[in-house]
Amino acid sequence: MGLRDVINNLHSDNEFKRRDACRELADIGAEEGIQPLINAFGDDSWLVRESAVEALIKIGGERKMPLLISVLKDEDARVRSSAVEILTGLGEKVLPTVFEALHNDEENIVRYAADVLGDIGDKKSVDNLLKALEHPSEDVLYYVIQALGKIGDVKAVEPLLGFLDRDMWIQSATVEALGLIGDDRAAPRLIELLATDTFIKAQVAEAVSRVSDSSAIPALMSSLGNENEELNNSVIKAIVTIKSRMTPPYDIPADYEVNKDVVISACLTALTSGKADVAKAAAIVLGWLKAEAALAPLAEKLSDEDEALSTTAKSAIVEIGKAAVPKLSNLLTIPYKRARLLSIEAIGDIGDKQGGEDTLIPLLLEEDDDLRRAAVLAVGKLKIESALDSLLGLLDDPSDSVRQAVVQSLGTYDKSDHIFEKLVDNLRSVSPALRKSSAEVMGLVGESRGIGYLEGLLKDPDSGVKQTAVFALAKIEDIKIGSLPVMLLGSDDPVLRKSASIVMGELKDKRAVEPLSLTLLKDENMWVRYHAAVSLGSIGDERAVEPLLSSLKDSVGAVKVASMRALGLLKITTGEVLDALISLIEDVDDDVRRALAEELAFFEDKKSVEALSQMIEDSSWQVREAAVLSIGKVGGKASIKCVETLIDDENQFVREAAEKVLSSLKE
Repeated sequence: MGLRDVINNLHSDNEFKRRDACRELADIGAEEGIQPLINAFGDDSWLVRESAVEALIKIGGERKMPLLISVLKDEDARVRSSAVEILTGLGEKVLPTVFEALHNDEENIVRYAADVLGDIGDKKSVDNLLKALEHPSEDVLYYVIQALGKIGDVKAVEPLLGFLDRDMWIQSATVEALGLIGDDRAAPRLIELLATDTFIKAQVAEAVSRVSDSSAIPALMSSLGNENEELNNSVIKAIVTIKSRMTPPYDIPADYEVNKDVVISACLTALTSGKADVAKAAAIVLGWLKAEAALAPLAEKLSDEDEALSTTAKSAIVEIGKAAVPKLSNLLTIPYKRARLLSIEAIGDIGDKQGGEDTLIPLLLEEDDDLRRAAVLAVGKLKIESALDSLLGLLDDPSDSVRQAVVQSLGTYDKSDHIFEKLVDNLRSVSPALRKSSAEVMGLVGESRGIGYLEGLLKDPDSGVKQTAVFALAKIEDIKIGSLPVMLLGSDDPVLRKSASIVMGELKDKRAVEPLSLTLLKDENMWVRYHAAVSLGSIGDERAVEPLLSSLKDSVGAVKVASMRALGLLKITTGEVLDALISLIEDVDDDVRRALAEELAFFEDKKSVEALSQMIEDSSWQVREAAVLSIGKVGGKASIKCVETLIDDENQFVREAAEKVLSSLKE
């Protein structure tokens, strides 16, 4: 199809045909295609307009820059928008031409030229925009001020402060710009503006939260209590934004001259506003003020469908403290499970041991696993002595999550003969779960009297018990020595070899490098080989490189992946390592190829880019996705071409990854 035929297709009734014509003109790159593409800016289809913009950027619209500048005054907003998008997409190269456009007699050209400069965001534009602040048109000034805000250069702060006294339209743009720049020199004037009757007080509150520290809190709190719900909500969110930057414990200075009752009342209204973000902010402020009057409505929010809101309400209740425990106790019998769970957690977090003893111990017998687990963790936080026997009895709980919670909670208690004797009895139990949990507690509390008993478990018939015994012994023994795990690396029992490999990786003990590299990477048991590779990566010794390269030929995909990851952690990027990795590009295991694509991102080498270019055609979408993301990390013009081929991939995740990477690369 000739150039003229392609241009004629821009007038087709079929929008997809018009879109394809734009793409074809981009590929042809002919000068004659530029004006027809600009004409397509006014197409009724956004699909065609978008393709026309992309096509012109690809061709290099800078050849017709004066024409694009003139398009900025077009009456059709779609046309102007497309021109702005192209000029922005061309980036730094258009700056001189756009600077010149700031002096154009046409107001629209000046306005949208400023818009382009703001979107490009280059600080070289600031001086030209500051000069444009002298323009007589307020419409132009609005765009210029907005552009200065987008660029965010502090050089603009002082000049912009002078525009806070203008009418609301300009004042609004200035407040937003100062907030985006975020320089604290703007704080005094913005706080001063907050005390006036300006119609944009909500916008001012947001800007204050960006430029000021806790010194602005009194002014913000004093702005509450009016009938303007939007303003109250904005102020509350602004207070929370500033609080998020404060250093714990977030104490409110005693000399804050604010009416706390008014603030609490405004926050209680916001808490029930129906807007989750506002309600969360209100809950945070109520907790900060330790507002006991808010306990009932906060407790109601523990049942809210919005998990973030219910969790925030719980945190606020915890901040209010012991006064909340009776209210929380009442919630422990309601039908809403999430509210009950959060109430249990809150009682534990508040730290009221007496209140916890009265309410939590009965819940250790709760039928629901999640509630039982929450009660166990809360009891452990409070270290309630009277709950010890109940906790020890739950080491054999049918729920694995409850048993793990019991282990964690018992680990918070101080060593005692009572706990030790009970654990020793449990280590002789017929229940593997009880033996395992008890061994774990023994290690967690560092009970050295239990070493002999734990060593006896190294011959336990249950593999999980044996592994836990190894971990517990390593914790009881000086963690820097780890002599027992070193010895167990040579055990006849594969479970002990695997467990010892894991422990040595956690300890990062370099004495394990040779046995792991020379023996266990070749072990007959695949899980021993797998964990040997993982631990070598954690230990980080270059002596493991050659053995790990050999393990890339393992018959099991998981071992190959572990070996690749380990080599990546060692940060060895030699040609030998790269060649060994690339040899796996045809591996039958999808997981191996995907891991390979991820690891190749760390090699700044032409070979790695070529391999990734090949992998974006892989039959597995997970491999293609990983290859695209890795290409994005490598970067370069060649990478853009590779990724563009996947914009129309059959898989949604691959398409999304390609779009994300392309956007990043073009920036």
